[in-house]
Amino acid sequence: MPLFLAGIGASAGGLEAVRALLSHLPLTRKLAYVVAQHQAADFNAQKLVDLVQPNCPLRVEVAQSGRTLLPDHVYWLPAGQDGRVDGKVLLLAPGSGVSKPSVDSLLQSLATNFGSRALGVILSGAGGDGVLGCRAIQAAGGLTMAQSPETARFPGMPTAAIQAGVVDRILDAEKMGNLLLQRLTDREAPPGMATLLELVQRATGVDFRGYKEETLQRRLQRRLNGLKLPGLEAYFELVRRRPEELSQLQQDFLVSLSGFFRDPECFAALSGELKAWLLHHRGPVRVWVPACATGEEVYSLAMLLVEMLGAEQASQRCSLEACDLNSVALETARRGIYSAEAVSKLEPTRLQRHFVSTGNGYRVSELLRSMCRFQQQDVLTAPIPERLDLISCRNLLIYLQSGLQGELLRRFRKSLRPGGLLFLAPSETTGTVGATLFTPVDKQHRLYRSRGGLSA
Repeated sequence: MPLFLAGIGASAGGLEAVRALLSHLPLTRKLAYVVAQHQAADFNAQKLVDLVQPNCPLRVEVAQSGRTLLPDHVYWLPAGQDGRVDGKVLLLAPGSGVSKPSVDSLLQSLATNFGSRALGVILSGAGGDGVLGCRAIQAAGGLTMAQSPETARFPGMPTAAIQAGVVDRILDAEKMGNLLLQRLTDREAPPGMATLLELVQRATGVDFRGYKEETLQRRLQRRLNGLKLPGLEAYFELVRRRPEELSQLQQDFLVSLSGFFRDPECFAALSGELKAWLLHHRGPVRVWVPACATGEEVYSLAMLLVEMLGAEQASQRCSLEACDLNSVALETARRGIYSAEAVSKLEPTRLQRHFVSTGNGYRVSELLRSMCRFQQQDVLTAPIPERLDLISCRNLLIYLQSGLQGELLRRFRKSLRPGGLLFLAPSETTGTVGATLFTPVDKQHRLYRSRGGLSA
């Protein structure tokens, strides 16, 4: 029986919320829990366990590194220790961030290892820890929820996640147990979903039937919640009155999340591989980025190439093509103007070199914009450019059913030069099909080389 894993993040005022959540948890034989609550370095987590256990129907214990996770158990991370999962094993390491244990670190590892069986919960606390983790879980097809800020003693953490758009459900802590149970027992597509997808295809030309059903259900439910509709029957009635609603649903089905140098360790691995390759490669450099969203990843790759080759060589030799279905996101990418928050994690020297201040934001340099071309295309049906040196396809495969994943990987291999690179997101792999098409260059950072020798 597959195990589901819920990561619970909390900070100031979180104990009350955690107790309310745990006291209403059902026995499932399918679901385990890991609690990451910020604590002072010298605090004894066993005291929290002793406070919670009397009212919790599950077994609660202080987490130990190397322990195999069991259903109907709650593992409480000790003070000063970050927790992550590797398969079904919980691992601990000294905390490296400001907030310890790190909620983001825990939830990101859940997304990577459990995919759609990962659940992220954000409770009372100050700050923004948990936003990145919830984003990763959403991208992997899992479920995220946050405590209603009105009931949180410190609403900072739930509010940050909600405002970032990475929360599927907002509710009181004591009501979360029923939603978790529903997640385990109601994973089939609701009646009428196939009809709805057919209507979307007729209206927009986009076929979502190869996407993971759970991901589409989650986004449909979010749309229903926003419209305050009870279910599909009411939604069909709305569509009959307002056919243009299908175009909006199509946009909601698409995830347009991006960021500059997202997953820095992965970009560092890619940078090292590109540098080694460019030492002996003197020809054109062709890069393709499908599902590019608002363009930050494309420009990140362009920055790397300019920094390696210099402005003149990069301008003459490098071309980066990108595509997405979301027309609004593409307009942002083409304009190349981003908020101060969007560029806040860039190194100051990089920001100064590649951007121009616009007063209320930053615009990508003319050089970078001249190297990048953005098109509105469906990667699943449109032709892929040929003789590519690098395909950066991050956070697309995780939304697709396995058959479609394999088909797309075969097309990627065909479009890459022999030895060309494939760059995936941390929550993705090439899978069984991809193992015959690609050789891992850096498996940890999801960098692969197409089989057939080194590109010249």
